[in-house]
Amino acid sequence: MIIIINKISNSRCINSQQYSLENLLNLCKLTDTIKNIALTSEGLKYLKPILSDKRAILYFKQASTRTFLSFQNACHILGISCSEIRDTSTSSEVKGESELDAIKTFSQYVDLIIMRHPLSDFIYEISDNLPDNMRIINAGSGTNEHPTQALLDFYTIWKYGLENKKVAFVGDLLRGRTVRSLALLLNKVNGIKLYFVAPKVFQIKSDILEQLDVDYEITDDFEKVLSEMDVIYMVRLQDEYGGTNEVINTNKYSINSSNINKMKDDAIILHPLPRRNEISVEIDKDKRAKYWQQCENGMWVRVALIMDMFGISDVDLLFNKYIEYIT
Repeated sequence: MIIIINKISNSRCINSQQYSLENLLNLCKLTDTIKNIALTSEGLKYLKPILSDKRAILYFKQASTRTFLSFQNACHILGISCSEIRDTSTSSEVKGESELDAIKTFSQYVDLIIMRHPLSDFIYEISDNLPDNMRIINAGSGTNEHPTQALLDFYTIWKYGLENKKVAFVGDLLRGRTVRSLALLLNKVNGIKLYFVAPKVFQIKSDILEQLDVDYEITDDFEKVLSEMDVIYMVRLQDEYGGTNEVINTNKYSINSSNINKMKDDAIILHPLPRRNEISVEIDKDKRAKYWQQCENGMWVRVALIMDMFGISDVDLLFNKYIEYIT
């Protein structure tokens, strides 16, 4: 059973519910400031020593490209020394060591644990069994949540304006943990309306709907809502989790040359990646395609998140010290 945690210490990034709108907006501003500083080699030199006395481990028991590499590079930008375990067959788990004991061992050597795990509630067990001063980031927990993906998605939408937007989630919403996390973040924004667009067998679970205070609509008709949306968030078939043998009709739930012109001129298209057939490659050149920008944002948001977790969250102070550094 998943335990809903609404208030978690600043040393943990466990789920979307823990963030207030104020937290989110400050993180967005912090990310912008970091990106601007990092535009020059002098800026990167300024960022490098900020957390150079810290160590982190990337413990990834699920396949990952973007999340793993963006966290690894976020650590490098801040001077954090990184260890990694991606294949537990090389660890003492093959000798019968429990995962909890393994992670308790890691905690003796590092200041930050970044973890992706196939079990939805394992992150809560770890959070409950490690000291409060051990910083932990949930980099994806089964089909439940992916809070740091939601943070970078939120930031990407924020760049184009948040309030009074219509946002459509399209595809396998049943097992799409990125959708679950982002829906809970957008639930904090005024005037947002969410559309969950999928066949019935792939629709969003009721546990998320029960937490929503914003307006939402459930539909299986993508073409009907396409022209109304400000943000379209596509997700692939999450068949690695099982649970259904059915396949989404990609002709009905995709963006391609036959329907792209039905979209608003100022709408944006997002996708957490990897993609399959949900978005045709030809759409990459369309000005509304923002998923590669979204991908890049992932690294910078994670830089900001890590800094915030270590108490560096004052945007003005960070920038003013940078100005002092270069003058």
